[in-house]
Amino acid sequence: MRMARNIAGIGVLGWLCLVAACGDPVPPAAQAGVSIHIQEYDTKDPAHSGDRCPPSRHWVNVPYERGKQPTSQTQRTSATDHGPTAVNNQDGDKVTCSVKPKGSGFSVSAEAYGHAEIDDLNNARKEISPSIIRFTIPQIGQGDTDAPGVISLQDHASLVRYETTQCQFSTEGGSREVAAGKIWASVRCEMLADIKSPGANCQVDTGFLVFENCAQ
Repeated sequence: MRMARNIAGIGVLGWLCLVAACGDPVPPAAQAGVSIHIQEYDTKDPAHSGDRCPPSRHWVNVPYERGKQPTSQTQRTSATDHGPTAVNNQDGDKVTCSVKPKGSGFSVSAEAYGHAEIDDLNNARKEISPSIIRFTIPQIGQGDTDAPGVISLQDHASLVRYETTQCQFSTEGGSREVAAGKIWASVRCEMLADIKSPGANCQVDTGFLVFENCAQ
């Protein structure tokens, strides 16, 4: 009888080990810090004389600087400053990303969703349209300065999605880097456009993105 009890006890302990201690550890949540600057083209340039940029010049941030108006956002992430980060499924923010080996570099697919709130005229917090920024970089390596890629974004200032395939990403200088599961890069883009509004074209003159704890 005592042996039967011991065998039963060992079985229970084994089951508890599988449930509580012997399983794979939960991976850390994906997180991101993104600051993208949108500005208009110089209409004195004949190539852009008919272009307009309805969102106006401003920073698009994830995480959003809560309490501030969309056009009053300031740069938070740079080539040397990680800045605050949005953590997936915390405080209304969402982050999904993958940075996987490809050839001599890595392929990147990432999305950052920043919950946004402003202070209204009564100093009460009011939820507005979130900032949503997506990146695709087919291949980028450490020290690359002009890796081609795609960006799409929207926020409360634009309300509609702007996108372009004419982006160049860089991992050279400062704290910028790329490795399996993470990337810190800068980006510049031409012809960031609202595809539903001909002539609504902006440029990304500077921008920075940090993604960590990504699928690899």
